[in-house]
Amino acid sequence: MNFSGFNGSENLKNSLNALENGGRLPHAIIISGSTAEEREALTRLLSKWAVCSSDGERPCGVCKNCVNAEEKAHSDIYYAVGSGKTEIYSAEELKRIVADASIKPNQADRKVYIFEDCDRRLPAISQNILLKTLEEPPQDILFILTCKNSKLLLETIRSRATTLQLKDDLSVSSDALKIAEEMMSGIVSPSEINLLRATFKLNERFLALSALDAAALLLRDGMALYMGGTPELSSEAAEKLCRKLTKAHFLELIEVTGEAREKINQNIPLKLVSTWLCAQYRRTVWQK
Repeated sequence: MNFSGFNGSENLKNSLNALENGGRLPHAIIISGSTAEEREALTRLLSKWAVCSSDGERPCGVCKNCVNAEEKAHSDIYYAVGSGKTEIYSAEELKRIVADASIKPNQADRKVYIFEDCDRRLPAISQNILLKTLEEPPQDILFILTCKNSKLLLETIRSRATTLQLKDDLSVSSDALKIAEEMMSGIVSPSEINLLRATFKLNERFLALSALDAAALLLRDGMALYMGGTPELSSEAAEKLCRKLTKAHFLELIEVTGEAREKINQNIPLKLVSTWLCAQYRRTVWQK
């Protein structure tokens, strides 16, 4: 397999090469861990591999299929479309995909269906619709599901797919983690002043971005505990969240945290971002 442009670990590359050489690349792959950017890079590599028309090493990167796949313009590669504010993959969308999967590819030898951020966007009802197709897949199909934490997917889904675990960088500075933990405590505190004080500590760009990354990790840990999984960090904050919040809360709080990070990257003043974040956190938890 040609890994040009992909900076994954050697162990992961060796595993993929072994699967390819043995003709055992699965019909369903879960890409879990690391950042959204790294998950997307591996998704792009595998989707190009699936449609590449080269007789040599694949993906070649230069054939028409590879070029179209790189540009997200290949007729046999479908990115699932979410709906609503949270971009959830609806039952209707899954039914359309399941029906389409039985139709032969247009240009390539395989059809590829990609579901991004499945631990946040693919609810149980939609997973169950996909399950039958994963159990008895049509020929020449590749499903790719990406997520931060694969343990939040149904066991029945995980057991019918091969999980590729990307390495996470869990190095969080003590200052960023402390602010994140204070924000999490503020979320479940009956007094808004505690959350306001914590979010107002996001007063320096790099520290703010790091603290938001840590907050997202704590929220995912809290949801993992809520779903019976194992957290990545050992933190009392995640345990407090687990006792107070529901899965719907966690999903929306994670999304809000990501939006705050995007606002900082768009150079919106930090004071405005921290004020907005505090209000959104409170609205999510206390107005439902």
